[in-house]
Amino acid sequence: MNTTATHHIRPVPGGRPTPTAGSVTLVLGLLFSASVAATYVLSLSDVVDPPNWVRAIALAGLPLGLAGVPIAYSFARRTASRDRARVGLGVALVGLVAFIALVIALG
Repeated sequence: MNTTATHHIRPVPGGRPTPTAGSVTLVLGLLFSASVAATYVLSLSDVVDPPNWVRAIALAGLPLGLAGVPIAYSFARRTASRDRARVGLGVALVGLVAFIALVIALG
């Protein structure tokens, strides 16, 4: 008789993908793209010259979206909300291309 202790192994709490991961991916993708647009307006445009704290708030979405979208998508790709997650990933990719163009334009 094989008596292994596998019945004592429990899943990691929160290890199960939830349907809300697709919505989180979409929100983070939109946040990233909005931050790229805000970076353009605040850096290259002469229309607005806000204080530095406003620039910091606008730039906060860049690392959150850039790191958060792939993590949230990895949780959402096996759930019912994977189509919503794909839209969020697409929005973030458009924002990433715009961000790279912005960096090249700023030199």
